[in-house]
Amino acid sequence: MSIPNILDFLHRLDSELYGYIDQLGLFIYLILFLIVFGKTGFVILTFLPGDSLVFASGTIAAMDRLSVFILFILFFSATSFADSNNYLIGKTLSKFSSNRKLFLKIIPQTSIEKAKEFLLEYDRVAITFSRFIPLMRTMTPFICGFTGLPYKNFVRYNVIGALIWTTIWLGTGFALGNVPWIENNLLFTLSCITMIMFIPSIYGFLTQFRKKHLSEETLKEEANR
Repeated sequence: MSIPNILDFLHRLDSELYGYIDQLGLFIYLILFLIVFGKTGFVILTFLPGDSLVFASGTIAAMDRLSVFILFILFFSATSFADSNNYLIGKTLSKFSSNRKLFLKIIPQTSIEKAKEFLLEYDRVAITFSRFIPLMRTMTPFICGFTGLPYKNFVRYNVIGALIWTTIWLGTGFALGNVPWIENNLLFTLSCITMIMFIPSIYGFLTQFRKKHLSEETLKEEANR
């Protein structure tokens, strides 16, 4: 399979998951695990489907095509182990200046700084709920390792966050899976989920923009006095 075909497969997996089950059989569980692990465990794979894939899996499990119990264990394990992997990558890269320079060529310094500010401001809440915010879900574990946060402090809230994330998305998909409208409009539903997940990022951007704008106005007023 060529790279374009692989990328096309990954792009369509969440919306066409039902059809792939017949083609791949039980192998689909391994693919789902690897995709969720890859999305969270490596900062360069953030383009992979995440929330929408878990939701779609839940809807299909409600149709008895997949086991919701296996999916829960699979997604919970994948996202927990992936975050620990990302933490270790950050911790390792922080020790070698050459690796730091190489990484900064791939991931913009601004993205790292935003994740760092988010982590410093919200602390435990950031670790627990960062996976609900695009980009932050991948950057937060990395920054925790990069800045030397003790692993025991990180893993505790990481596991709690993984449990909440898996329960919400898989549980919601499973609960709505037998609703005819959801079943017949899965692609539209997944598109809505994707847009909803960007709301926190947009809100954060607007908040920062407003703070910056107010700060500039304050400085101008003080300068004119």
